[in-house]
Amino acid sequence: MDHYKVRGKYFEDFIVGERFVSSARTITESDIVQFAGISGDYNQIHTDKEFSKTTPYGRRVAHGLLITSIATGLIAQSGILEGTVIAFREINNWKFTSPT
Repeated sequence: MDHYKVRGKYFEDFIVGERFVSSARTITESDIVQFAGISGDYNQIHTDKEFSKTTPYGRRVAHGLLITSIATGLIAQSGILEGTVIAFREINNWKFTSPT
């Protein structure tokens, strides 16, 4: 009888400095608008084109948590955590340094 083979890695299987490449993903205006609706975060930097022109970024930027959500989706699609993760519990020392 064949058994399911776990494709993902456990914590102890990762090597410091190891790199992984995910598929590409374009962040669209629709993504930003839908995330604003789901999260309730209608901050002008995300939703108001004219206001955003007056900011240091000069245009609208995506929500940091939208980008984090998309990143977790790309990780899930890669299979690297398939069958090895039960819960996403913690993000230590993350800092958003550039706009998306």
